[in-house]
Amino acid sequence: MSITDSYHPEYLQEMYNWVKYRYIMEGGDEFIDQYLKKFSGRESASNFRRRKEITPVTSFSKSAIVDVKNSIFQRMGDIQRIGGSKAYQEVIRGERGGVDRNRSSMNYFIGMDVLPELLFLGKIGVYVDMPVVARYLTIAEAANVNPYFYTYPCEDILNWNYDFNINNELVLTSLLLRERRYKLNEYGLPSELIDYYKLFKLYDDGVRVEEYSTNGELESSFNLELRRIPFVLFEIDQPLTKDIANHQIALMNLESSDIGYTLKANYPFYTEQQGMATSSHLKGPENNEDGSEIEVGGNMGRGYSKGLERPGFIHPSSEPLKASMEKQQHLKDDIRTLVNLALTNVASKFSSAESKEMDERGLESGLSAIGLVLEQGERELAYFFHQYEKDTNIPKIIYPTRYSLKTERERLEEVNSLSEQRDKVPSKKCQKIISKKMANILVGTDVNASELIDIYSEIDNAGYLSSTAKDIHGDIDKGLVSLETASRARGYNPKEVEQAKKDHAERIARIQAAQSNAGARGITDLQVDPDDSVKEKNSSQSPEFSDTGTKKTRGENK
Repeated sequence: MSITDSYHPEYLQEMYNWVKYRYIMEGGDEFIDQYLKKFSGRESASNFRRRKEITPVTSFSKSAIVDVKNSIFQRMGDIQRIGGSKAYQEVIRGERGGVDRNRSSMNYFIGMDVLPELLFLGKIGVYVDMPVVARYLTIAEAANVNPYFYTYPCEDILNWNYDFNINNELVLTSLLLRERRYKLNEYGLPSELIDYYKLFKLYDDGVRVEEYSTNGELESSFNLELRRIPFVLFEIDQPLTKDIANHQIALMNLESSDIGYTLKANYPFYTEQQGMATSSHLKGPENNEDGSEIEVGGNMGRGYSKGLERPGFIHPSSEPLKASMEKQQHLKDDIRTLVNLALTNVASKFSSAESKEMDERGLESGLSAIGLVLEQGERELAYFFHQYEKDTNIPKIIYPTRYSLKTERERLEEVNSLSEQRDKVPSKKCQKIISKKMANILVGTDVNASELIDIYSEIDNAGYLSSTAKDIHGDIDKGLVSLETASRARGYNPKEVEQAKKDHAERIARIQAAQSNAGARGITDLQVDPDDSVKEKNSSQSPEFSDTGTKKTRGENK
């Protein structure tokens, strides 16, 4: 058997599904050409061709998965990469050519090259390569040569085998990859794509690499002084497109049929009742007796014989269109639901002991599981990077443990709803649990686990769960709380109460000195009733008082 015919059994099982998932991911006219179907055998080829030309590209499934990608991508700024060689730290920042020799940072490479393939197709491979150092380079120039990464889509990972090494680690022992390279013409420009094959074999003394041509002939071979094949497979148990791919195809065909139906039904046709049966040789109802055409329209009248129904325009019913639109909405809702269900079932296909330990510490969602897959894969990339450099200072890589698909507005609305419910519950313990839930929604995705634990501890130790100024001011006015307790509830230093009392007394003294008539009109701070001023104003404007504000006598009223 030729090396070009070697495929893993799992590859043969999934290859047709990958075609569908790839079309969903890329969309465009290619998706329409592949999956748009005829209504029935009665639709002619010309009608189908015209309908295909105006069929919209539905990408609702794609947008649902892109939302998942963005939720993970926006947290990549919180990834910690601690330690490692100086070259590694510079490369992951995009310096020295970046991680892919195209000035890409590690966050960009993972977010743009790895993550979409992982979500849409469930698998992507990354090869860690090292340029050959030319002999004429100086030591300083050679020091700037560093390893770099490039990806292999799942369709090009043809065959593989895993086994345990002497350290009881599950590693790749053999791997077959396919590459597509451009063949250059006499002008040095690409003319066609040609397939090449790379076979990797792990031996005790290193890795053997063999390159084969399209015909399966061995063209070259070389050895790598590495203890493992420098290839990292990012993989989840199933892609997010698995359960929604056919929904997308059905949605596109429904929208196409609606477009065709709407365009054809947009032209009502004229009908006119005939007074007697007509022979086939007579002119149709659209012509006068002399054979001339009848002009009809919104501004043209038409006479009709006595006893006949009035002529008019008719059109197809809109009920089929409404039913189709309702079904499309149901499909869109199903797509969102199925994506969320798929997220809850996502797991790493190759889970290390460390990732399982992290899962036990608190893997709360499928987004976190995907984050663990990326974290595990990036650790492998860092390992091979330092293997090429013969450096044992492997960096520590820590991804966020919490992600969220909710928008900021949705989070605030949920917190406001919880706040209303918390204040209605008489149990302090329940109120604290709700407060922790509110804190998790507000900042759970913005802080690390230790900081969130500190926030929970502060909530447990808090004596007062409600500290809004409006509520506390109302309690003070009604005499339900002391100034000292209110100050603590507001988060002020307890010593502020005594100073506030002194400042308040000085304020009253200044007001007394500035105003001659102390009391309800002058100093509200000394009023027994806060509404004294309003009451005095209302009473002074009653008929019992004169214009000067004094009470009228009985004679004055007369």
